[in-house]
Amino acid sequence: MPLDLERLAIARGCEYYERPLDRRNSPLEEVPLSNAELAVALVNPSLNPRAREIRLAAALLGAVERSAADVAALAQEENCAGVVRYIASCGHHFEPENAFWKGLLDSLPDPDIDVEHLPHPTRFVEMTGIDRGKVGTFTRWIRARAPVPA
Repeated sequence: MPLDLERLAIARGCEYYERPLDRRNSPLEEVPLSNAELAVALVNPSLNPRAREIRLAAALLGAVERSAADVAALAQEENCAGVVRYIASCGHHFEPENAFWKGLLDSLPDPDIDVEHLPHPTRFVEMTGIDRGKVGTFTRWIRARAPVPA
């Protein structure tokens, strides 16, 4: 099941994290989950999420189409508010002007979580030293991208 969630996230535009996976016996069908629901499913504690699933969830949350309050309520219902809050705090650090991250932080409780076992904040962003001729450190949140029409 976690591999199918990963496959679905990649199909939803998280190609940054694409990797060779074993073939599936039957094709993955369309799943009626929003990106927010998929992100929360990836970090559900019952699946014991690893760094990869947390990074995929962060990319999906960066492109979420629901309100921060809705995402916060969903995260609390699924007992993963701490991980979602950690992602939101990293998002707010790198994108302080993004109202979604601030709204998510304001809507979630602040539980004690062990950040030592979560991905380092820099694992959620692309960092470059030179970007279009400008020298310096430039960061961009890695987010799910809408498929480009052929």
